Amino acid sequence: MGILQRLSWHLNRTPAAHLLKAVHRTWRHTEIAERRALSDALSSGRPGPAKAAQLRSEGYVDLTDAVPLEQLNRLGKASEAKVERAAELARLQALTHKAFWVRLLDEDAPGGQFPSDNVFVQFAMQPALVGIVAAYLGELPKLTDVLLTLSKPGMPNLAYSQLWHRDFDDVHTIKIFVYLTDVLDAQDGPFTFLRGPESDSVGFTRHSHLSDESLFRRVDRRAIREVYGPRYTVFACETSRCMHMGSRIANGHARLMYTASYISAPNVYPGVRPRFQLVGSATPVDQLVLDVRERNRAKE
Repeated sequence: MGILQRLSWHLNRTPAAHLLKAVHRTWRHTEIAERRALSDALSSGRPGPAKAAQLRSEGYVDLTDAVPLEQLNRLGKASEAKVERAAELARLQALTHKAFWVRLLDEDAPGGQFPSDNVFVQFAMQPALVGIVAAYLGELPKLTDVLLTLSKPGMPNLAYSQLWHRDFDDVHTIKIFVYLTDVLDAQDGPFTFLRGPESDSVGFTRHSHLSDESLFRRVDRRAIREVYGPRYTVFACETSRCMHMGSRIANGHARLMYTASYISAPNVYPGVRPRFQLVGSATPVDQLVLDVRERNRAKE
């Protein structure tokens, strides 16, 4: 990592990130205007504005009723095929520092790029979801990643995302989660968070990850929220705002979860490589959400 990149990495974990983001956006004002114009029709219908309003107020919103069952069944079927190969995919995953989960989609992104026709990318591109995020941001979002993770017991001590933290992907990071297994009690490792207002009261923390004890010196333990639900429970959280943690899986339990991550354009970190590659034709909306243009088209 170069000096400029390292400095950016540190600054974007401080309140200065908002100023840096504003500077980046001044250089892309034409694109941002286009994103705003194209988002109007996409985000104007139900349930976009109501869901976005709750997300803005609470930092969290349930989206289960916003996603067609057909889309969830398609996602579930593709996910089951990955789980059947979990042992093989564990050996192939690019990042292995989180021993409590297996990344099941690394093979889908050769060279670090997902093809735009990938089923896991397509789920994140459906208008029902993009419209809600667009209504929240006031413009078309940029999809930055999709993940399928199988969480399991694996580390003697809590670490990384099992501890309380915010995400520093960008100044406004919205993540949509889908439970692909039942998460019915604490042993299943529920997504656990503080609502936006309570997280705001925590303020800036010098350390990226906090233990339970450190967090609850700042905020009442009774403020925590745990997301429970059957398979196909869908919800969104502004993880750059809300303190959260998860994947605290008990022995004999496992949790399969899909995650799609969105930010406002452009990315606040310089030199970020494109995450998606265009295959076939795409609407202007899709091209902006995937942050691809004709120059990034895959060979057919």
